[in-house]
Amino acid sequence: MDFGPIWICWADFSSLPLKKNQKQGESFKPLENENNKRIPGRPLVQVIDKSDCDQYADEGYRAEDTNNNNASVTTPMEELLSINSQHCPTYGLFRNFSNVFRDYAREGLAHEMLECPSPDETVASAHTCDENIGKDHEQIKRLQRIQMENDKFDGDRYLTDLYIMDEGDMIFDTATEMVPHWSVKGEQEKLTKAMQNDGHSEVIAIASKLENLSTADESIAANTNQSDTPNQASFFTPEESHQLATIPPSSNNHHKLTPEQHRSAKLTLLELLFSYVYDHRTTDGDPTVESSWTIMILSPSLSWLEDYHPPYDDIPNVLRWCIRRSLIYPYLRSYDLAIMVVQDVSTILMKGRRVVIRCLLQLRKIMEKSEVHYLFNKLYVDPLIEWVQKIEEKDIQDFGKEVNSILAGRHKVGKEECTETFLLDKQFLDMGLVGLEESMLMSSSDDDRGDDEEEEHNGDEESRSSGGFSYHDDGDD
Repeated sequence: MDFGPIWICWADFSSLPLKKNQKQGESFKPLENENNKRIPGRPLVQVIDKSDCDQYADEGYRAEDTNNNNASVTTPMEELLSINSQHCPTYGLFRNFSNVFRDYAREGLAHEMLECPSPDETVASAHTCDENIGKDHEQIKRLQRIQMENDKFDGDRYLTDLYIMDEGDMIFDTATEMVPHWSVKGEQEKLTKAMQNDGHSEVIAIASKLENLSTADESIAANTNQSDTPNQASFFTPEESHQLATIPPSSNNHHKLTPEQHRSAKLTLLELLFSYVYDHRTTDGDPTVESSWTIMILSPSLSWLEDYHPPYDDIPNVLRWCIRRSLIYPYLRSYDLAIMVVQDVSTILMKGRRVVIRCLLQLRKIMEKSEVHYLFNKLYVDPLIEWVQKIEEKDIQDFGKEVNSILAGRHKVGKEECTETFLLDKQFLDMGLVGLEESMLMSSSDDDRGDDEEEEHNGDEESRSSGGFSYHDDGDD
C-alpha cells in the first residue's frame, strides 16, 4: 500500500563547533576553514513557505512516480499549511479555542458531542471579504441552527405535553414540586411557620438562630466581594472546595476584557444556568447518564458554539432560544416548565456569586463524567467559574434583577421602563404555537359538536324504532 512520501526532519550539527578545551562562559564560534572563511552549515530549524513545500512535494512525487503525472495527491505538509492558512472559527467563552473538534469530526464522533455539523469549518457566502468572513460565518451558522430547530420541532409532541399539568405525569410533577438547593432557605421559613402553629418552640429557636447565621454570612460575603474569605470557604462543601482548587487557571486577562465581553459572558452564563436548572428539576437533583446531553442540547453555546454580541443579542433573545430548544429536544416539552426554569435562573443570579458557582460546579461534575461532553468544561465551564469569581457580587445580582424584570413583563427601553407585553410569550418564539393550540381547540370543538350530533341522531333513531315497536304491538292486540 502506498502511503505517499515520508517527510524526515534532520539537524545538521556541523555548525556546532564543540571543543574539548571549551572554557565555561566562552562563546561558541562558527567553524572556519584555512582561509578564515565560515563553513556554511544547514540551520537547525528551517522555515519554509508554501512555495518551497510545493516544490519539494513536486520533486518527490516526480522522482517516485513518473508514470502518473495527473494524479492529485495532498501531502501532509500541504494539509498542515491549509489548516493554518484558512480562517478557522474560534469559540469558547472568550473565543480562545479553535480546531478542537477537527480530529473528532474525522472519526465521526463530533455529532455525538454537539449538534453543529461542522464546528471547525468556516461557513461564509461567496461574496464575503476576508475581514468580514468571521461575522458572516456566525450569522449563517445561527440561521442554520434556527432552521434545524424548526425542522425538528414536532407540533403533535408539543400538543401532547400541553395539558400535562392537568393530566398528570410523574416526572413533570416531581420537577415542579421539588425544592432545589437554591430555595432551601424559603422552605425553612415555611417549615418554621408550620411548626410555630404546632407549638414547637425549641425547634423554632434553633431554626431562627441558623437562619440568622446564614443571613449574616451572606451579608458579609456581599460586602467583602472576595472569593477567599472564611465565609466563602464555609459555604462550599469539601468536595466543592477541592473542585475549585483543581480547576486550572486560564490565560484570560480579565482586567482587559471589554464591557461587551463581560456582557457576552453573562449571556452565556444565563443559558448554561437554564440548561442546568432544567436537568436538575427533571432528574430531581440526581443527574443521570443523559444529563450531559440534556445540558448540551438545551444550550446554544454548547450545541452550536454560539457567540453573543451585545447589544444586538440581549436577555430576551437568549431566553427565547433556550425555551425554543426546551420545546424541541428533551422528554418534557412544556412551556410552563420552561418559564419556571427561567424563574429559578433569576433566583440563582439574585442570590449572588456563591450560589452561581455551586450550580456551575455541579454542572462541571456532570460534564466531567461524560465520555463525549467533558471538553465543554475546558471551553466554557472552567472559564466561567474563574470569571464569576473575579467580577463583583453586585454585577451578578443586578443581572438577576434584569432577568426577573423580564419575567414580570417589564422591559427597559433606554432609560424608561414600560410594561407593554411579556417578551417570553409564545408568540415571540416563532414556532407557531398559538396557531397550533387554536387549531387543536377548533378540532376538539368540532369533535364535541360531532359527538353531540351523533348522540342526537342515535337518540332519534332509538325513539323511532321504539315508536314503531309499540304501534306494532297495538296492531296485534
